[in-house]
Amino acid sequence: MRYNLGFDIGGTFTDFALLDPSTNRLAVHKVLTTPRDPARGALAGIREFLEGERRTHGDLAKVTHATTLVANTMLQHTGALVGLITTQGFRDILEMRTEQRYDIYDLFLRYPEPLSPRYLRRGVTERVDRDGRLLRPVDTEQVRAVVADFKAQGVEAIAVCFLHAFRNPVNERRVKEIIQREWPEIPTALSSTVAPEIREYERTSTTVANAYVQPLVARYLATFRDELQTAGFTGNFYPMLSSGNISPLSAAIEQPVRLVESGPAAGAIAAAYFGGLAGHKNLLSFDMGGTTAKLCLIHEGKPSIAPSLEVARMHRFKKGSGYPLSFPSVEMLEIGAGGGSIAWIDSLGLLKVGPQSAGASPGPACYGFGGEDPTVTDADLVLGYLNPEYFLGGEMRLNVEAAKGALARLAQRLNLSVVGAADGIRRVVSENMAGAAKIHVIEEAHDPRKYALMCFGGAGPVHAAGVARILGVPEVIAPPNAGVASAIGLLIAPTAFDFVRSYPTPLDGADWNAIQELFEEMEARGLELLREAGVPADQTLILRHVDGRFEGQLHEIEITLPSDLLGIDISEFTERFKQQYERLYRHLPSQMPIELLTWRVTVSGIPAAVRPDRADAGGSSAKAALKGSRMVYFTEAKDFIETPVYDRYRLSPGMRLPGPAIVEERESTAVVRPGMSASVDEYLNLHILTEA
Repeated sequence: MRYNLGFDIGGTFTDFALLDPSTNRLAVHKVLTTPRDPARGALAGIREFLEGERRTHGDLAKVTHATTLVANTMLQHTGALVGLITTQGFRDILEMRTEQRYDIYDLFLRYPEPLSPRYLRRGVTERVDRDGRLLRPVDTEQVRAVVADFKAQGVEAIAVCFLHAFRNPVNERRVKEIIQREWPEIPTALSSTVAPEIREYERTSTTVANAYVQPLVARYLATFRDELQTAGFTGNFYPMLSSGNISPLSAAIEQPVRLVESGPAAGAIAAAYFGGLAGHKNLLSFDMGGTTAKLCLIHEGKPSIAPSLEVARMHRFKKGSGYPLSFPSVEMLEIGAGGGSIAWIDSLGLLKVGPQSAGASPGPACYGFGGEDPTVTDADLVLGYLNPEYFLGGEMRLNVEAAKGALARLAQRLNLSVVGAADGIRRVVSENMAGAAKIHVIEEAHDPRKYALMCFGGAGPVHAAGVARILGVPEVIAPPNAGVASAIGLLIAPTAFDFVRSYPTPLDGADWNAIQELFEEMEARGLELLREAGVPADQTLILRHVDGRFEGQLHEIEITLPSDLLGIDISEFTERFKQQYERLYRHLPSQMPIELLTWRVTVSGIPAAVRPDRADAGGSSAKAALKGSRMVYFTEAKDFIETPVYDRYRLSPGMRLPGPAIVEERESTAVVRPGMSASVDEYLNLHILTEA
């Protein structure tokens, strides 16, 4: 038992990475996802991978897993039937939302249906005031009647969310006691446990979402654990959280909604890791897989963390049209399409790409599984970027004629050639992604031209150079095994837990003794969970933060806190708050008091020490890695160009590749466009300079 396995189930592919910590030897694998039963394909892929490496399940010390199950469950509305118990008069908060329209000019805008139907949302008599004082205990007979009715209605999970329960959870805990006595087997989510934060709608939405996915995810994770154990696995099984941390199984089953962005979070962790090896602390993480493309801003070697996120939007790029979830998450911006995204023509005759995806079944037309719609992968194949004989290392042959056939129907409607339609798809995808990325980075008060673009995912290295050129980013980095980077990120992520508690107070006059007690309570729970996960006490880290704002504002900024709150320097803290505020907004309100709202703590183990040995230089000539050439279409030349093709596994430090060039490895292909150049560093990262 010495090997660590990470696997990420994506919408199109499932990726695997196997690490021997004693030697830092890394092996990777990739298979098609089985959409109707993702666990089946993943378990078969693990068996196939281990057999190929001449290992068994009994050799695994740790297995870490990222999944799209939670996100898909909410998107497809296939979760549990949820009953909501809330404060009398507040059962319609899920429809009232924030009373703000996400698009004020759209007269027909829609919101997703609440995850708990109105007839199963019940108000009961109870009340806690905003300062946490108990004004009225919960009516226990009312609760018993509601629980009995829920049982008769076939409810599969219960969410409990009372007004101001984040300040005093006594009434919510009393309700859970009643439920456990009356109906012990029903999954129950309390807002004071799932999301003890201010803002009623967001807290209710998160609690209901947690209950909605809890039965399904509990069965799914238990099945995975049991199947692995049946095969001989006796180590620890850890799910990946949206925050980029890994969690023991028990904690993930209690709050499964935190797994919603686990795969993309693992990718951002990998990007930060590879960026550190390449000597870059400031990066734009560009993850383009089979279904979507996502961007994460990595500053000073750490992925950007947001206090909340939104999923299952009615309109993919319109904030406010989905379900808000209140918990820390790696801040990922969905910026475009993936390899399986379908190209189509809108009512104005304009070419669009996505959001519909061919997925893994039937997949792009070139897969030969019955897909007929033109996709990004079909376009990449027709343009010559992909080798039809070397997809997944030759395990899967791509059908060029099927891709041309799918594109021909689109080309005819656009009055273009097949190649013209394929190039149009590539250009639309690149422009859309670059535009979304530029807006996001600038909104975060950063200049994209001062960052490097770290690309990964199966399609990331194909499109990254084109996106970077539009953005004005000077350098693209494609790490080794870029096609399975998210699985590698699972091997690096630390075991950690995030805790949050809203406790609004003005900075002047804050009760730091009470706040210290608040932190100590959260930290004690975090340390207890780390002990259960087997993390030694001398290998733990604790980070404290607070969300603050100028009084009267609606949005907060996060400020790091010292470990000694009782000796805090208020003037120094105020200055840091103002500097952060001015950096973000370029304007500093004068004479306005500061208000502190939500207190956050991360209790973490030390991240895994995964550092490959430096590769030996094999000479500066790239001829040793040349495997041939093929005709590739480039927009810059408006024609096909005979382009050298290099074997990624034969590259060595110091090699330089003038563009245009294609660099192939089993799980992904990197494209160096005309006018660019590439070089290989000591860790075998491929650096593409967008201006040669």
